[in-house]
Amino acid sequence: MKDDELADHLYKNLKGRRYLIVMDDLWDKETWEDLRRLFPDDKNGSRVLFTSRMKNVAMEISRAIIEPPLLPPSESWNLLEQKVFKKERCPRELEDIGKQIAENCKGLPLLVVLIAGILSNMEKKESLWL
Repeated sequence: MKDDELADHLYKNLKGRRYLIVMDDLWDKETWEDLRRLFPDDKNGSRVLFTSRMKNVAMEISRAIIEPPLLPPSESWNLLEQKVFKKERCPRELEDIGKQIAENCKGLPLLVVLIAGILSNMEKKESLWL
């Protein structure tokens, strides 16, 4: 389908129905303005939820902004350890560097999980983690 046909098809399929649309990582208001017309507002409880890394974009688009709290260093470390070592404990020789890595994630859970995925596929050696 061409873009216009696809847009029309989406609108018609949503019209009169209750829906929840989740859009991840909007970077600018213009993108939302382009997409907004695709979602009928039938006053039936339908919602469009979006995420954005950019607070200014969220503030331009919505009045309801939820900012999840950042993880404290101890929770970042617990998450990293859990994702890398599963049910085992981190070896003592990796604990200090592992805590530094977790702290460098600045409390961002997604970053902790991403880094943990990389570390879990590496050999568990301090020199490599450094």
